[in-house]
Amino acid sequence: MNRQEKFIKPAQFAEHEIIKAIISEKWEVGQNLLPERELSALLGITRPTLREVLQRLARDGWITIKHGRPTIINDYLENGGLGILKSLVINNELSTNTLVRDWLEFRVLILPDLALIAILQNEKEIISMLDSAPDLKSTSEEFALYDWNLQLLLIKFSKNTIAKMLYNDLAEIYFKECLLYFKIKKTKTLSITFYNKLKNSILNDKMNIKKNIKQMMLISLKIWENEN
Repeated sequence: MNRQEKFIKPAQFAEHEIIKAIISEKWEVGQNLLPERELSALLGITRPTLREVLQRLARDGWITIKHGRPTIINDYLENGGLGILKSLVINNELSTNTLVRDWLEFRVLILPDLALIAILQNEKEIISMLDSAPDLKSTSEEFALYDWNLQLLLIKFSKNTIAKMLYNDLAEIYFKECLLYFKIKKTKTLSITFYNKLKNSILNDKMNIKKNIKQMMLISLKIWENEN
């Protein structure tokens, strides 16, 4: 017996079709979206459902809705947020190399300062986490999960609300792309070195915690760039 295909709600279908048309440039940036009556007929959905979809797309930054005027397609790469980033990843419109590189660059900028705050306030919990670090026999999935949970712990204890919410929203993207990062043996070795060095800094060299974190993350970025 064949497994039935997963049912897709009309709103989900419509959102996907509109996003696909924008990404493929079938509907270009700056162009007016079709009037509601025409667009709902084209997509085979009711106008109330279409309005719900358009409001959601407007919140993410795909379109701009102005009362009494045509809906405009935005320059989503220039003005979009995390909702758009997720859609681009789902539709395979961003290369893995680019996403991983950008993630590693972003991490260098945000994590060292927040990690220092977290460590100075919650040393025991972070040491306990570092004691359970994976080894070279661990799978890419195990490394990705551990590394993400360590970053989440540091962000949590930094008490930076924006960073915590941002990390929560990035989880799906992280696991989709960073499994490939940990398939490189060098990155596993480097990560183990980083975990050990971080633990040593916490116990014996607190003055250089931030410096050591940033240095190891820059090395990680360099390895990825050289491998790709």
